[in-house]
Amino acid sequence: MDMQRRDLIGLALLGSLPAAGWAQEWPAKPVKIIIPSAPGSSPDRFTRLIAERLGKQWGQTVTVENRPGASTRIGAQEVARSAPDGYTLLSTFGTHTMAKLMNPNTPYDPVTDFTAITQYATPEVVMLVRSDSPYRSLKELAAGVKSSGRPMRYGHFGNGSSFHFYGLVVGRNAGIEVVPVAYKGEALHLNDLLGGHLDVSFNSVGTAIPHIRSGKLRPLAIVAPGRSKVLPDVPTFAELGYAGMERGGWFGFLAPAGTPPAIVDKVSRDIVAIINEPGLAKVMRDQGIEPVGSSPKEFERNIPVEVQQWEKLMREFNVKGE
Repeated sequence: MDMQRRDLIGLALLGSLPAAGWAQEWPAKPVKIIIPSAPGSSPDRFTRLIAERLGKQWGQTVTVENRPGASTRIGAQEVARSAPDGYTLLSTFGTHTMAKLMNPNTPYDPVTDFTAITQYATPEVVMLVRSDSPYRSLKELAAGVKSSGRPMRYGHFGNGSSFHFYGLVVGRNAGIEVVPVAYKGEALHLNDLLGGHLDVSFNSVGTAIPHIRSGKLRPLAIVAPGRSKVLPDVPTFAELGYAGMERGGWFGFLAPAGTPPAIVDKVSRDIVAIINEPGLAKVMRDQGIEPVGSSPKEFERNIPVEVQQWEKLMREFNVKGE
């Protein structure tokens, strides 16, 4: 059954209920949240915290299942094919918008085959080296790579991911050769940096902060519009003159296209209320993640804009799909 027909059938079945009744009767069974990355990442950790609170509020089990691989396409495809009834949701991040750009044969459209629920956070991203690296600044790193005669190997979580492009932008601006090394999740390439298999890794601050505080890793620069409250001594890329590195990504929730608006609005309101809880908001900010809590309409407007931005970068760096 194709997605369009599935959505029409789902809407027809749900249409037999009064609009107000959708949200009142939902959820009547367990809810599943798919996250298209490996365990241990910042999106994974906060999705689980949110899911736990949603389960208590809804009186239903809310499970989180990891479906890493193919730069978020494996997990997203599962959700896109699910019934539009609110019982299968997608917790994802900025790479979601690149799926069709990276692989035109992707069997779903990241914009039209999903219903936006909320962007719940904006993460800060940090460029890291090991603490025993001779480089104490991005300038020293660039000079060292040039003098070594070998490229900078850096880790990212999938071809065409935001972290992939961050490294390419650094290479362009610093005038150095770079070699991107793709992984199924950011925790995996962070481990390889710790193990000495990479020169550099791009990671969300939340994932990297324990290793920074323990002295195992050294941050060189932050992808953010301003200095991090968590790492205030680390300069932003913008401060260092690196254009195109002013903004980080996003964490957000989506549902299959055709999910009833009453259910979408309920999930959105409940998630926004959770991330605005003082305790959880503090935990997020302490890990370099700013709570957002956008409305479905606001999030819906932003996603196509992101697609256009990434398409421009793909053309600039001639990044091909997988």
